[in-house]
Amino acid sequence: MRRLFPFFALLLGACATPQNNYDPIEPVNRGIYAVNNTIDKAVVKPAAEAHEKYSPGPVKQGASNFFDNIDDFFASFGALLQGKGSEAGHSMGRVLVNTTLGMFGLVDWASDMGLKKSDEDIGQALGSWGIGSGPYLMIPFRGPTTLRDSSDLAVRFFADPLDIWDGTQELSTQVIRYGAWGIEQRRQLLPLDQLVNSQADPYAYIRDAYLQRRYFRVWDGNPPKPLQLGPTDEELDAIDAAKEQRANASAASAPASLPASAVAGVAP
Repeated sequence: MRRLFPFFALLLGACATPQNNYDPIEPVNRGIYAVNNTIDKAVVKPAAEAHEKYSPGPVKQGASNFFDNIDDFFASFGALLQGKGSEAGHSMGRVLVNTTLGMFGLVDWASDMGLKKSDEDIGQALGSWGIGSGPYLMIPFRGPTTLRDSSDLAVRFFADPLDIWDGTQELSTQVIRYGAWGIEQRRQLLPLDQLVNSQADPYAYIRDAYLQRRYFRVWDGNPPKPLQLGPTDEELDAIDAAKEQRANASAASAPASLPASAVAGVAP
């Protein structure tokens, strides 16, 4: 876990001030999105469609449950960091029940026992502490996140319970596991393809939908005000003031107007 300390120091520094420009590296993000989209069309989506079409129902449900079980492990810490003791207890209880009785999470017995699933994570916990989201980021081979929410990715990478359990962090094992996770996640997103592709700007649609969703989750679905995705009122006022200043400067530097007699074509 000590490897995470420099990351969190960088994160806290970068997110300490509000980010009005939520996508400051949009050209870079769009480039990464284009690469991700190409890889998705060539590899990930076909694999997800094959998984959806040919895998038996119990296999698909088991894969979903297995990765949900890992999510529950991290959700327990996200809830605990927010002081949500009941949710943290339910999430850890789900992990204990499903890992043992549910054959390492393949079967979700915890839901049948009344242990509700939570969607908390480290990024939401940091948001509840008042840490801003920071800039929007498009991660290669992964997808959308923000600087603050990338903390959850870092924690998952360095504190993966499966790595802790087997005592190794072999790259080949992680590639296989994250590849399987990616295909399962992509399978669950297949119904949204038509909606995304119908947008005039799919990149902007995904970005705004992600930011809205994360904003609502930080506030548990009850935010104090709508999320401001465009320029703020202060920024718009500053833009108008700058335009007016430039207009006044241009008028002051313009040559004096011609005499009325010259305009009328009458000789003095």
